[in-house]
Amino acid sequence: MTKNPAKDFGPIAEDYVFFEEHSTEAEQDSRAYLTQLRQSLPTEGTIRMLDFGCGSGTFTARLLNQASWPPERLELTLIEPVEAARGQAASRLAGFSQRRVTALETLPVGLRENFDIIIANHVLYYVADLKDQLKRLIEALAPTGLFLTAIAGQTNALIELWVVGFELLNQEIPYNMSEDVEFALQELGADIEQQPIAYELTFPDTEENRMKIIRFLMANHLTPTLHRPLLDLFDKYHNDGRIVIRTTSDHFTIRCGV
Repeated sequence: MTKNPAKDFGPIAEDYVFFEEHSTEAEQDSRAYLTQLRQSLPTEGTIRMLDFGCGSGTFTARLLNQASWPPERLELTLIEPVEAARGQAASRLAGFSQRRVTALETLPVGLRENFDIIIANHVLYYVADLKDQLKRLIEALAPTGLFLTAIAGQTNALIELWVVGFELLNQEIPYNMSEDVEFALQELGADIEQQPIAYELTFPDTEENRMKIIRFLMANHLTPTLHRPLLDLFDKYHNDGRIVIRTTSDHFTIRCGV
């Protein structure tokens, strides 16, 4: 079965914000990326950075705030298919560079060694033709640059909701996971580093709060028949009136082109 990983975040925007506000995922991802960048980037010269799937730019703003690169060093390109989010990101991130931010709907064809940094933070779940897209991204990476991506796999506690939900729907999970990324990168012959990054999701335990996470994860695939079995999956994480989920996502680092 061919995967159809597209996901419309519009109807679940508030649920996604709830996840962001109650999760340390972005904080831990940013910290891990910065460790890699500070070890590898030169202290002078232009930094050509591509943010693939930037959304509204909130994560990138966090990362760039912590990186504290002088605006004269940064040359920033954004890829985001949703026009409204792309505009928000370009506006939010404009102050981090003296150059005009380039904001595009899709990755241009034929890029070669254009970027010193490529970030794809928790977006590869929703990418069609994953292997081809990864190949194009890696080809766009400068030989001395870094490609950094984060994505959850089957050991992630939240992915369990996908596993259970889509099994009940008698459907294959339509989204990519860490295992798919690892397999595609291996097929491409990429020299990869992989490490788990721990984070925590915690929130007051109410049925509506549980449903916010369920709606964020299942989106348009959610049906009323899934509500109770998916709600019940949170029971094991109940702790003194709160849900406390400690889990990990995988980070992949690539240091050179294919």
